[in-house]
Amino acid sequence: MELVFIKPRVELQPFIESFWVFRSAVGMPPADTSLAAPNGCAKLIIPYQNSLLSIGDGCTSVNHEGGLYFVGNRDSQALIHSSARETGFVAIEFSPCGAFPFFGIPMDKMTNGLFEAEALFDRWGRDVREALGNLEKVDEKVNFLQDQLVMLLRKSVPQNAVIEYCVRTLRLSCGRMPIGELEGRTGYSRRYLDLLFKRHVGMSPKVLAGIFRFQRFYQKWAQGLPYDMFKDELYDYYYDQAHFTREFKKMTGYSPRKFTLEVSNEFGRRLSQR
Repeated sequence: MELVFIKPRVELQPFIESFWVFRSAVGMPPADTSLAAPNGCAKLIIPYQNSLLSIGDGCTSVNHEGGLYFVGNRDSQALIHSSARETGFVAIEFSPCGAFPFFGIPMDKMTNGLFEAEALFDRWGRDVREALGNLEKVDEKVNFLQDQLVMLLRKSVPQNAVIEYCVRTLRLSCGRMPIGELEGRTGYSRRYLDLLFKRHVGMSPKVLAGIFRFQRFYQKWAQGLPYDMFKDELYDYYYDQAHFTREFKKMTGYSPRKFTLEVSNEFGRRLSQR
């Protein structure tokens, strides 16, 4: 399994969280759980070799080879599978409020969903999918995708300054900032902030804050720290251990102890070490 991270072009960097290419000679390894945990990012997925199965919320979706797919922001885990043959796909993860400026579609309509790009974006999705299929080399596909996103960005509406500030503040606090404090700092009501977040991010500020809190501990797992090490900071982020366990299980499908001791998720680990 190989995960190669790509530095986005300067114009795209404020909007993109990570950009990477996955390659494997044997697909998503059967012994690996291959779990994609929530990280606050909507995604574009381009399977250029082999198809992918995505299982989340009890639903199975197929990402066909040669397709172009948009994955909405998630608040629960998704399992990724493939057949045991050579597999490759490109992924662009947008920052929490980074996808809306490109596509202008309310993000809450896509939360926890996976969609064919041409069904969402009409001609743009179809033209980009067809053009990608005619490019043989992966670096050509990567460069073409960046070209297309830069073109979209030049036609887009600038990001909303309030949502940018709120997302940045929640991230810097690792989700500990009370939503009431965001109200005070911005001068906007919780109801208005909820509406703004759902349009630009796909979920409320409270849900996004929960994802940022979870990611604090998921990153520790990715670094190889044992479960007992989590307890040093647990009460700075959660009411008690039961609260932590409940939130962690929602994001991964496992309790923290079971996940850290028994789950193999090399895909998720490498993805978290960007």
